[in-house]
Order: sequence, then structure tokens, then C-alpha cells
Amino acid sequence: MVVGLAERDRARVGDDFSAFTGHEDFLETFARIARKHFAEEPRERAILCLEIWAEATRSRTFATISRDFECDIIERLAALFSDAQSRGFVSAQADPNAVAVVVATLANGLFVRRAIAPDFDAEREVGYTLKLIGGLLKGAIDLSTDQQNTGASS
Repeated sequence: MVVGLAERDRARVGDDFSAFTGHEDFLETFARIARKHFAEEPRERAILCLEIWAEATRSRTFATISRDFECDIIERLAALFSDAQSRGFVSAQADPNAVAVVVATLANGLFVRRAIAPDFDAEREVGYTLKLIGGLLKGAIDLSTDQQNTGASS
């Protein structure tokens, strides 16, 4: 049953990625899809994700399903950001792969907050997250991993 749910969700996300036609305002379309998943979808979906992630800590099958789904999302996001970069919607300074990992991490956090925080304000928190992602895509936040930019000292 879980495999079926994961495949259904993967197909739904795939449909969302197909919403990017190349002619739209990229950030506006991205924001619309984010609001769909984190504000409009029923809270129970976030709770189900949390239950699957918890089971993934105990079950190799669930761990594989979760890992494969996460890898698929990150690959799709990286390809989406790379394509948007080639069309001028994303800064040349942005690293599409690094941004994809950060976006996936932020999305997971939103799912957790939506599932467990009684005061979760989807519009506000999704708005904050979208501003951060916008900064990443505009190249305002440097995700390079060299020592000079991470604040690490020698």
C-alpha cells in the first residue's frame, strides 16, 4: 500500500513539474505549486509523510521508498532550476543542484511543521520559505562549500 501511495505522490509531483512550460513567470509558478502542497493540501497528507519517514527509520523497505522518492524530487528540482537558469529565470551564480537539496530540506521541514505544529500558519511560513528560495535562485545566497564562504576557520 505504501509503495502505491509513494507512486501516486510521485506522479502528482511529476504533474506539477510539467506545469513549467517555459513561458510563465518561473517564480510565480513555483510559488503556486509550493502553496498547493503546503497550504492547500489536507494536513493529513503531511501527517502521513511523517509516519512514512518514521517507519523508514525502522524498515529497509520504507527507507528505500523514502530515499528513492527524495532522490527523484531533488533530481527533478535540479533539472527544473537548471532549465530555468538557461532561460534567465535563475541567476548564473546559483548552483541548481545545491538549491535543489536546500529546497527539499525546507519542504521536509514544512511537512513536519504542518503535521505537528498547532499554530502552523501556512501562508506565513510558506511565504518565508519562498523568500529564502527566491534569494537562492537569484544568487543572493552563496551555497559554495569552500572554507572561505562557510565561515569555517583554519
